[in-house]
Amino acid sequence: MQTFPFLLLFIFILNIKTSLAQDRCGTVEYTRKLKNQNLLKENETVFENWLRNTKSKSKKTSPFRTHATYQVPVVVHVIHNGEAVGIGTNISNAQILSQLAVLNKDYKRLNTDAFKTPTEFLPVAGIFDIEFVLAKRNPEGLPTTGIVRAQGPKLSFTINDSYELKSTSYWPAEEYLNLWVCNNTDYLGYSQFPVSPLAGLANSSNNRLTDGVVIAYQAFGSSDDGAFDLEPNYNKGRTATHEIGHFFGLRHIWGDDSGTCDGTDYVDDTPNQTNNTSGCPAHPSVSCSNNKMFQNYLDYTNDVCMNLFTQGQVSRMKTVIENSPRRVSLLTSPALFDPVPVANDLGIKEIITPSASECNSTFTPTIEIKNYGSNSITSTQIQIKKDGVVVETKLFPSLSLAQLQSIVVTFNNIIFLSGAHTVTFTILQTNGTADGNPADNVVNQSTQIAFTQSLPFTEAFSGIPAAWTIQNPDQKLTWQNVNAPNASPSNNAMKMDFFNYEDSEGEIDLLISPVLDLSTTTLALLTFDISYAQFNSSRNDGLRIVVIENCSSDINQATEIYTKKGFALSTTNNTTNDFVPTSASQWRNEFINLNTFIGKPNIQLAFIGLNDYGNNLYLDNIGITTTAYLDIELTEIISPSPVICESMTTPNIRVKNTGTITITSFSIVTKVNNANPVTTIISGINIPPNETRDVFASNVGLPNEDNILKITLSSVNGVADINPDNDTKQVKILINDNAEQIPQSQNFNTDFSNQWIITNPSGGMDFQSVSTNYATSLYFNAFDDSEIGNKAWLISPVYDFSTLGVSVREMYFDLSYKSKPGTNDRLQILASIDCGQSYPITLFDRSGDLLSSNETSSTSWKPNQPSDWETISVDLSAVAKEKYVRIAFVFTNDSGNNLYLDNINYFVLTKLFTVYPNPTSKNSINITLNLPEKETAKIDIIDRIGKILFSEAIDEAQDQNFSISIPDAAAGLYFVRVRTKSKMHSEKLLLID
Repeated sequence: MQTFPFLLLFIFILNIKTSLAQDRCGTVEYTRKLKNQNLLKENETVFENWLRNTKSKSKKTSPFRTHATYQVPVVVHVIHNGEAVGIGTNISNAQILSQLAVLNKDYKRLNTDAFKTPTEFLPVAGIFDIEFVLAKRNPEGLPTTGIVRAQGPKLSFTINDSYELKSTSYWPAEEYLNLWVCNNTDYLGYSQFPVSPLAGLANSSNNRLTDGVVIAYQAFGSSDDGAFDLEPNYNKGRTATHEIGHFFGLRHIWGDDSGTCDGTDYVDDTPNQTNNTSGCPAHPSVSCSNNKMFQNYLDYTNDVCMNLFTQGQVSRMKTVIENSPRRVSLLTSPALFDPVPVANDLGIKEIITPSASECNSTFTPTIEIKNYGSNSITSTQIQIKKDGVVVETKLFPSLSLAQLQSIVVTFNNIIFLSGAHTVTFTILQTNGTADGNPADNVVNQSTQIAFTQSLPFTEAFSGIPAAWTIQNPDQKLTWQNVNAPNASPSNNAMKMDFFNYEDSEGEIDLLISPVLDLSTTTLALLTFDISYAQFNSSRNDGLRIVVIENCSSDINQATEIYTKKGFALSTTNNTTNDFVPTSASQWRNEFINLNTFIGKPNIQLAFIGLNDYGNNLYLDNIGITTTAYLDIELTEIISPSPVICESMTTPNIRVKNTGTITITSFSIVTKVNNANPVTTIISGINIPPNETRDVFASNVGLPNEDNILKITLSSVNGVADINPDNDTKQVKILINDNAEQIPQSQNFNTDFSNQWIITNPSGGMDFQSVSTNYATSLYFNAFDDSEIGNKAWLISPVYDFSTLGVSVREMYFDLSYKSKPGTNDRLQILASIDCGQSYPITLFDRSGDLLSSNETSSTSWKPNQPSDWETISVDLSAVAKEKYVRIAFVFTNDSGNNLYLDNINYFVLTKLFTVYPNPTSKNSINITLNLPEKETAKIDIIDRIGKILFSEAIDEAQDQNFSISIPDAAAGLYFVRVRTKSKMHSEKLLLID
């Protein structure tokens, strides 16, 4: 394709909030992400100019070629899911060797399908004399097969998981071509382009730790070499051929020009074409007035249709492999040669101290050294440099290290100032002479010595303070200091740009405080300002705060003290614009008691942004106060419940002392429907810090059918407390005394508003009607509800069990739910015996995975067949003989997945048995026996002409439930019959499809 030097590779328009379409190659998208993340600073035009100038100056004979063929050491990282070798993602050695064989044939044009190259393209077909060799020694210099197997941190990966995937297993990209083979689900493969060695550019990228090629395990290897689990269209190993072409600088032959003829791959002998070619078309296929070279490895055709590189492409790859950083070094990598032990080879295996982060400014340097040589080692001399200055040279004269034996050695203490430092360890001598292998004699450790912050303090973030550190695990967008109006328009704050976080849902970024010494204080309160707007209700960006002890680098060992996501985190209205706060009204002040950490000398606070690709989060004025303070929190309105029978009620509330001073008095201000408030003074009480109490307010009347009850705490110990934001709650209360008779069946297919009541006391999302395979069901849309902790209620009418006695024993209902990983939705069934005033009895309580009726799902769940439902029995003996019974289904949202309810049935067991639901399907017939004593019972299901379709005798039957399936039965009318030695009873049963 002809060159158009002023065009860029990436000319495609992306909607900022859309997801990627699945594609064969993700290299262009991966490169775009590196650029957007400021991890690839080299301009494409600059690189192409360098490449063109370098090609024109290249000599015919390269100084890097000591033989006829370029050799490149390869390490294959198999990132699997725990399977045995040869199963699933843990592909076999044979499949790996198959792929290496494909590469070595394709690049040298020894592929058996080279004869398929059209005659018109034969004059430009190229041979790249390169050999891909499995590495013979690992980074430690020991023998290796070049194959590394590691269990991945997740079951599947996308292009957004590049850093997480590659950090699972990585060898230095200067010496190895890293191939990662895994369950990659959005692309068959993607590669990292080379860079030039131009001044200021070679090291401008932070991406050496990600340099290499990713291939989906079902596109790695060739079906010609074995019965491997490969995608039918991509089963000849050409995905790796394609991606390694990118690794050596090749572009897609159509130039990624989005359907025009103006793009370029910077190679003259590849014909111009408008776009990629899929499938395997017949030749010729015309584009841009040319016959397309869809047989080229850098197009998108099926593997079986690819068969050539061009001479221009080969020339380009030669220039890259002989000149580009992390490409040219592969040609002289020690990994190409079998390790040969030499005499007096002592190496530094590991730096133990210092670590990447240290609390104390004084520490003892400690390293592990290992004998990699052919003889025993009895002495060594090792030098330490601190920021390039020698601080100690130490002789270890009495070693006794056999071959491959190691030992830990220590040095004199070093004192550092707070901040970033580099410690360098160098082996100067081994056995009194120069070390036999200098390659493993020098190791550097970058370490951050934490600053210590005196208390109390407030950090206003006028800039990024030197004492705070930012951790950015995925090397993408992270905490930044920006203008964010608060009390003043010129205010600065720390920002997490979730709005532009490149689809990387679930990624975390840490803002870590200096070391705090709480060993000498008696009180500690964390305060901070936060501002956040959701993008929409389904986006749940979050903030976690954890306490790290002793500068640990393992965040999983930290103690969580705060977490909020989505709606609970928001401080203003949703917006689909890039959110920036405009005034103090869009901020909220948060308070967290740190008294549980009193006495500890080395703690740090980590503020962790949790990305859900929503909208921006801002933090400001983070501080700790050490003076005593008053704070009371209204944690819950216990009663009245959402639906009650009587208009007069006595509110029961739960309060907590979240301050540091014992609370002896406070006021409860109760207001109904914005009417005049009623004040209740609580005195003579004693609530120590961190303890709770349940107290009653004065009686209030609820005049309407629908009411808003608002309760506020005030005048704590006679004064205002420090945090009024946690003093108020309000709930919706409905007056309703509708009663129904038992037995009752509710399938929600007709209007049920006069029987069952749907409500949400806080005004959030409710249960809703929806069509399912059971006609109409109720469901709660937790998948789209971002309000964590939101509670939706489904409340029954009033039942009088007093005349029915113990004959009402069970309630049955159908439930459908699939939990979403990492969430903990909860369903409770509560019972009231005072007409709904309170619900002290818990009949059912499941959450998370225990609530699931099937496997987990990360997508929005909806049942479509009977097997998607579970029939659940609930014991009602706790409310037997009660006169004013109400049953409430209460769903507590954790933004998990959708929950469905249907076919709620109560039974008065006065007969030998009850069959339910009725009508039902042939695969879900439930029978409950009700025998006065244990005896043999025979159950029959009979059709209308008397044929017995099912028959089973139950020994010692009494009060038991049975599920029956008759898969061969057609829809229609049947009879269920139960016989004992003295009784017989029959019921009609209607089966539906």
